[in-house]
Amino acid sequence: MYMQEVKKNAQTLGVALSRRNCRLVTGGTDNHLLLWDLRNFGLTGKTYETVCEFCHITLNKVTIFDDNGKITPGGVRIGTPAMTSRGCLEADFETMTEFLLRAAQIASLVQRKHAKQPKSFLKGLENNQEIIELRARVESFAAQFAMPGLNA
Repeated sequence: MYMQEVKKNAQTLGVALSRRNCRLVTGGTDNHLLLWDLRNFGLTGKTYETVCEFCHITLNKVTIFDDNGKITPGGVRIGTPAMTSRGCLEADFETMTEFLLRAAQIASLVQRKHAKQPKSFLKGLENNQEIIELRARVESFAAQFAMPGLNA
């Protein structure tokens, strides 16, 4: 039952992202994860992963088809098991979609303002009000769900 919920959550996330014109590498998912191609946002997986880390969203940069090599992966891998283990259902993944899209918007804005150079980009993330606001929303949302091993 758990794995069925993990898959439903991943499919919900995939559909929600696709509805918002996000390109999923395989067009969707039949398992526990999604591969999201960020190149149409003008972002690399590494840039987006960094912004998400600042916002307390965990995902991983990943090389996708047609990338120019492993140095600048063009996508991210998003898994649903962790939040499913905390009790999240499909509607919760709709909310998470909004967080992911907001992080992409912030990453694009910071990149335009501070260039793509890593040091300049990181400087643009420090004390960034939009990141602080998104982080607070993410933390508030996540606090609703028990953390296995911590909340007994």
